[in-house]
Order: sequence, then structure tokens, then C-alpha cells
Amino acid sequence: MTQQDEAKSRPFDSVDLRVALGLLRLCTDGRPEDIEATAVVHAALNAGGRVLDTADVYCLDENDVHYGEHFVRQCLNSWKGPADEVCVLTKAGLKRVGRRWMPCGHPEHLRQAIDGSLQALGVERIFALQLHARDPRVPFEDTLGAIAELQQEGKILHLGLCNTSVAEIKQASRHFDVALVQNELGVHNLRAASEGLLQYTAEEDISFLAYRPLGGKEKAGRLNEDPVLVPLSQRYSVTPQQIAVAAVLDAAPHAIALVGATRVSSIRSSVGAAKLQLDASDRTAISFRYSFESQSVPSLSGAATPGMAQLPEGDGPQPEPEVVILMGIMGAGKSELVESYVDTGYVRLNRDLIGGKLDDLVPLMEHQFANGITRVVLDNTYPTRLSRAPVIEAARRWNIPIRCRFLDTPIQEAYINICRRMVAKYGMPLGPDEMKMFRRVDPTLPPPLALARWTAGFEPPAADEGFGAVERIPFRRRINSEHQGLGLLLDVDGTLRETISGEHYPRHPDDVRILPGRTEVLSNWIAAGYELFFVSNQSGVASMRVGHDMVQAAFFRTQKMLNVPVNEVVYCPHPHHPVGCFCRKPMPGLGVYLMERHQLGCESLVMVGDRETDAEFAAGLGITYHDADDFFLGSAGQI
Repeated sequence: MTQQDEAKSRPFDSVDLRVALGLLRLCTDGRPEDIEATAVVHAALNAGGRVLDTADVYCLDENDVHYGEHFVRQCLNSWKGPADEVCVLTKAGLKRVGRRWMPCGHPEHLRQAIDGSLQALGVERIFALQLHARDPRVPFEDTLGAIAELQQEGKILHLGLCNTSVAEIKQASRHFDVALVQNELGVHNLRAASEGLLQYTAEEDISFLAYRPLGGKEKAGRLNEDPVLVPLSQRYSVTPQQIAVAAVLDAAPHAIALVGATRVSSIRSSVGAAKLQLDASDRTAISFRYSFESQSVPSLSGAATPGMAQLPEGDGPQPEPEVVILMGIMGAGKSELVESYVDTGYVRLNRDLIGGKLDDLVPLMEHQFANGITRVVLDNTYPTRLSRAPVIEAARRWNIPIRCRFLDTPIQEAYINICRRMVAKYGMPLGPDEMKMFRRVDPTLPPPLALARWTAGFEPPAADEGFGAVERIPFRRRINSEHQGLGLLLDVDGTLRETISGEHYPRHPDDVRILPGRTEVLSNWIAAGYELFFVSNQSGVASMRVGHDMVQAAFFRTQKMLNVPVNEVVYCPHPHHPVGCFCRKPMPGLGVYLMERHQLGCESLVMVGDRETDAEFAAGLGITYHDADDFFLGSAGQI
């Protein structure tokens, strides 16, 4: 059998006992001594268990990474049974930061983590690797492609996903055969069943690892009073918890119960549950309280529905039934474009207006269909295939074609659009605390980090997702013909002045020295009709090293020493890291504010500075930039 054939077979075909032991509690905070923990693993193996589930981050902190895999290797080496029969599952895709877990789906991290897992397990090939979690900061396609490549290199036999969905499995299947899925499933959490994941994995011959089948320690105790499970437990002379595990396994023949244990007695109880045989009357009794049936009716196979033909290209609203996804980064201009659809009778569904989660829009859309409304437009960001999938599935269910229109707006232009929105509504770019406060009533104020995350995780739309048409709308910057003013934007520290004390910026107005040649050059530009503006970062205010009064006094002193008129002084007082505002250069906020307030023309606006952030600021605004030395001491400042 080739490696490819092996990978296509179900991982647990040779496993008789449908119980897997999860090692999380044996490897993390509060873990028992090695002797006690090893005894639990050996008890599971001696009882017939042949599946052990671990992860690279089953450990105490970042200095203990791969402990769980070392522990598995130690247990198998000391066990006297057939260790080659044991299926060891591990995971990658998280990292430890102190004692916290954080998603990390960068390809380089995954490669390093998997190489570490191979070494810790002492194997040449990992039997089964599961992607522990999806990293929203990394395009899912990049993460999936990275682990698929490692499988192709022979480092992994089977690949799977944890905490996943039907849409994610479909997306992953474009890169590799998904052999196993690990999601929570038990009588206290039936979401995997009700949302169709359990049914889908059965249809696609994907093994399902049901973790937390008892819902955790607190919920497991409640089962002792369960009106359905208690009578059944008495009938079989077992515990209600064993009936609960047996119910999961009975409802899903392709499932394995993934249990955690820190005591030998606990694992023996789980093994006993796996051996219970429920009959038809038991299933009927359980179903009255706990349904393992799918409560949705998605097109699980993903096959196209009759009538889902390709849509003709269109540059706006159409007369025929269709669902339109207007997608793009925050600030892309979706709100303006959607008006043309609303004006022609489309029903608009937008999370910012309605509230709730993105997926909450899908039942609202289907409600419109049920009432005979067949033209719907959804203007939301939809950065990933996963975020778009529920809308596509719903359109399929109702046999209504779906069009995707992608506003391809660069992030710098989105920054500018958001800043214009702020200036129009509030008069100035808002600071981090102000944005947080106003977002309660104004959802159009995303922080810069939100746009960066959108860009990092963006997956371009494609026809193979199920769209009848995918149309890219290139960005075009609007130019206000009334803005004709001439402006010279000037960084201050290092560009116009330096401190006498040698500090990076003055903390007192007397600590200011004007750099050579500044007044003469600036006077020439003023004579040519240019207005002067100071544009400065002053993060010393946020760090409390200097107050607003001293900053403003130093600016006044600088202007007086230059002996030239300065039309307006603007500065950002917010922290330099992380950037939580749009007014700290290189963010364009202060430039947008000055352009809007003073009607400055983009073509006749010049920025002078001494740092890379000044150059990036000018580039983002699309204005001319000059380095301070070239401008004041060279030929760039000649006019």
C-alpha cells in the first residue's frame, strides 16, 4: 500500500475499542506525578484502548512545549503491550505564551512545530496530525497549504481538523484528504449534530473524535439526576455518565469518544461505556431529550443544485432573482454601493445595522425567501471562504443564484475612507478611547488592528465556492475638485528643530533649537502661496513623560523662533505601540483632517520629514514627499 492509499483509508479501521484517551489533563496545570499519569495511560491500553490524543502545547508554558508528546513516547516505551498497534494523534496550530494558548497558523511556525513533534515522539512520520485551531490573522489557505506540503514530504500520514465546521472541511479538502475531525459532542453539547457536522463526516467517511462527551467535570455531575439517563443506568447497572458516552457512540458509528482522565478508575469507566450495547427502546428514550439528528438541511455534499447556473456579468442591480454579496475591507465603500441595490428593491442585510453575528443574517435571508422576496444584498466584509459559505449554502437550498462583488480596496485607501468618515461625523480623527466609546452606537469605526487582521486573513473569492459570478471592482479614489489649496506639511522633531539637551523631543519650550536653513526655505514657499502646517507624533503625552501644555508651548516656541506663519498645528498624543488610532503617522488621519478642513489639493500638497513613517504617511495620502536634509539643505526645497 502506498503512502497515498494509506492516507485515504480511515485512520482507526484497525481499532476495536471506540475510546481515545486525551492527555490534556495529564500534561498541563495540576497534572499528576509521572508514575500516576503513566498508570492511567497503561490502564487505557491494557483495557483495549489503542488511540492516544496529545498536542505540542499540552504542557505548562512555552518552556515546556512538546511535553505531551515526550510523555506519550515514555508511556509506550514502558508499556509491555504491542506499542505498534497504538494510534498516536497530535496537533499543531497553537503556541504557548506564558500559560495562555494562542492560535498560530503561520507556515513557518507549523513546520517548526511538526519537526519538533517528530523529534519528541521519536518517529519518522506522525500517524495523524490535527490542526488545533484556525488562526484568524493568517489566510486559512496558507495554513492548509503548509500542512498539506508537510504531508506530501512524508512527515504526516493522516491530516485532520479540530473545532471545525462543514465549510472548513470542504475548504481543507481542496488541499488534502481530511481523515479525522475532533469537535465537542455529548448530551450537553449537541451542536456538532444539530448543525450537520456529524452527518457530513459520516457521509464523507471522516472519523469523528467526540471530545468532552460528558461536558466537563461540572456537567458530568448533573447527569446523576438526569430523568432519562438515570433509569437507563439502573437497567444496565452502570452510571448515567456511562450511558451518556454510550449514547454518543450509538448515535455515530464513525465516532470515537475522546475522554480525559487522571485516575485509573475513570478510564476503566469509559471503557465500560464503550462496550455497552443500546437497543431500539433505549434510543427512543434518549431521543426524546437528546437528539443527535441534524436540525438544518444544508446541501452537505456541496454539489451544485439544479438551476445554479453561471450568472452574466453585471455592473449593478439585476431584474432577476439573485443574492449579492458586496464584500471588501472595512472602509472599502460598500455602504455607498449598496444604496443602488436598495433603491431598486433589493432587501439589504448588514450586520452593523441589524446587530448580532454574521451567521445570524442567514436565517433572516431565508425568511425573505420564504416571503417571496428573491433579491437580497449583503454588504459585509466576508474576508474568508468560511465566512461566505453559509450564505452560499442558503442560496443553494432555495435555488437562487448568488453573485459576489469584491471591492478591491487597498488598506491605505480604506484608512483614508474611514478617516474621512470620522472627520465628517466628529470633526477630527478619533483616539483609541474615543473610538471604543463611539463604537457602541457607531459600528463604522473599526480600529486599525481590525483592518490589519482582515488583510492578513483575507482569502480572495472564487467561483469554486459556489458563486454564479465573481466580479472585482477596482478602487478609484475620488478627487474633490473644490480642493485647490497649496499646503506644506512639516514634521517637527528632527525636521525643523532639535533639543538642546539631546532628548528626542523637548519636554520644555526652552529646550528647542531650530535647525539650519529652515526659515529661509519656508519663507520662499510661503511667498509662492503655500500654507504651513505642523504634523507631529507626540507619544510622550501617552507615556506621561510630557504634558499637553508643554507640547503646545514647545510648538509655539518653535513657530516663534522660525519667524514664519503656521496655519495650524496638529499632533498625535497616543501610544506608539500598538497603534490604536488613525492619527499617528504613518496613519493618514491628520493629513485627511487638514485636507478636508483647509481644502488642500492632493496634487499641490507636499510633506517634509526625516523618518520612514513620514515617507509612508505621504505615500499613503498620495502626496509628494521630501527628506528634510534634501529639502532644506539641498535642491528639493527650491521653488
